[in-house]
Amino acid sequence: MTALAPQDLDDLYTELCYSMARTGEEATPQILARLTLLLMHEVGDAQRVRKAIQDAIKDFPETVAVESPF
Repeated sequence: MTALAPQDLDDLYTELCYSMARTGEEATPQILARLTLLLMHEVGDAQRVRKAIQDAIKDFPETVAVESPF
């Protein structure tokens, strides 16, 4: 796996933000969900995706009790 350069990450993040701004705030959750699924497919490795999910949520408190099959 080749990591993106910091400038590439910044450019892509900025492009995503501007793209979502053009579609309107209401579309943001759907765009992010679609992007997430597309990137999961591209990664193609369930363990890497699970780790990314855990990394993404690690600084957020659990505020709702949800039963998970995992």
